[in-house]
Amino acid sequence: MTPPRGAVGLSLPVLAFVVLFALLPVAVLFATSLADSGGLAGAGALLADPLNRAAVGNSLEQGALSAALAVALGYPAGLFVGRFDFPGRGLLRSVLLVPFLLPSLIVVLGVEDLFSSGGLFASTSAGAGVLGSGVPAIVLVNLVFNLPLVVLLTATGCEVASRDLEESVATLGGSPARAYLDGWGRPTWVGAAAGGLLTFLFSALSFAPPLLLCGARCYTVEARIWSLDTVLLQPAAAGVLALAMLLLFLLPTLGYLWLARGLRADPGRRRRPTRRVSVHRPVDLALAAETLAVLGGVAAVLAAVLFRTLAPSGSEGAGAAWASLFSPATTARLGLSVPAAVGNTLVFAVAAAGIAVLLTVPAAFATLGRRSRTSLGLVLFLPLLVSPVVLAFALATFWRPILGGEGSVWVLVIVSQAMLALPFALQALATPLSGLPAASREAAQTLGASRFSAFLDADLPRARDGLVTAALLAFALGLGEFTATFFLVTPRFTTLPVALYGLANARQTPVADAAAGLLLLIALAVFVALSAGGRRVEL
Repeated sequence: MTPPRGAVGLSLPVLAFVVLFALLPVAVLFATSLADSGGLAGAGALLADPLNRAAVGNSLEQGALSAALAVALGYPAGLFVGRFDFPGRGLLRSVLLVPFLLPSLIVVLGVEDLFSSGGLFASTSAGAGVLGSGVPAIVLVNLVFNLPLVVLLTATGCEVASRDLEESVATLGGSPARAYLDGWGRPTWVGAAAGGLLTFLFSALSFAPPLLLCGARCYTVEARIWSLDTVLLQPAAAGVLALAMLLLFLLPTLGYLWLARGLRADPGRRRRPTRRVSVHRPVDLALAAETLAVLGGVAAVLAAVLFRTLAPSGSEGAGAAWASLFSPATTARLGLSVPAAVGNTLVFAVAAAGIAVLLTVPAAFATLGRRSRTSLGLVLFLPLLVSPVVLAFALATFWRPILGGEGSVWVLVIVSQAMLALPFALQALATPLSGLPAASREAAQTLGASRFSAFLDADLPRARDGLVTAALLAFALGLGEFTATFFLVTPRFTTLPVALYGLANARQTPVADAAAGLLLLIALAVFVALSAGGRRVEL
């Protein structure tokens, strides 16, 4: 189809935003880093550094392990959620997004609370301690954070599968296994593969888990870049390694975008499952049991954080961690009070979500029904690939002097959070929009509305759930964003995740648990508020 006249121009605001606040500063950083390191020869020597090569190996290892386990555990649960109809299914799909709304720091503390030397399971099982530190703990954190994404994307594959093809196989006498292999199973493989690649990218670029759970020997590329820049004071080496990381992860990013585009193909075929769970079918019971086990494992990690905030610690009574969190001693340690940190967190997240949604709406219209959605998605994913740490460093180096120095930090924090949320907000809104019939939009145009006005009046209200999901994901990513914010903020603008990291890094475990519990309660409150009135926010 020929793109609507003027539609391309509506993608210009989001492209200008990405160019001005990501691509241009990062390009300048890369060029400066290459020049300062001595050109290609110097860059090659830096990349040959054993510690840099070890960081690349750690990223690939942790990403691959996390992705493989996430697909193995999430695929059966995704089949159950996508194929079977049961009471509360819509709510379950919404609840599955909750782990993605949380900062990874909360999951890190939950894993430590369960499996570290003083954890809840350490005294009951001798082998549980292996999950409390090192690569196993990092992979476990990655699983809790990303496993629900594999479940939801696999379920989406079930919903876009062709019912007609499945019925044709059954009519011709095909077995259920043949219907799975030739019919509805293939889109689920696409969904699981997309979830696996997304898990790989998030896990390979993880930052806080290696820092808190293992140390330098487990540093990913992201953590190594941070160490080179802020600890070893080698910004040129950090920039060269970031450029190498961009090239390394470009292919899996393209693969994810291509697979996600396949899940949006013919979305009008999306269907609600009608198959009921039968106690007489062992496969049904096995899928249900595996789904419950996955959900129970994720819930246990999150519940451990809340339990630790209330459980007595040493000579302190129950709830002492909460009192310590708001005490003058904690305020002195952090440089500001916890309520002030919460206020900063909410203000930054709301502002970043507002920017992301305002840019996403015209961009979604500009890419509606066009193949360029994949290329635009790649452009929006680039800030993630260059590393949030490098994005923050580039913003600070390029824009902070222009905007007025340290007083402009809050602007840069909002910009970085909005930038990192854009690709997910666009996908969340573009998916439901692409499945809407054009009749209402065309009728509005017949009555004299412009193409964009018809889109706003006829299409956008029908994609309200997608718009809510886009806003929720953008807000949630801002609420829990730590990496870029950690690099940018000064004590005055410290957010709750940054404060949580400071407490956890100083081994103030009870107070850190209380801060994590506060973040968890805020995220759950936001989820409940957005789901009120029967609205279901789904991926």
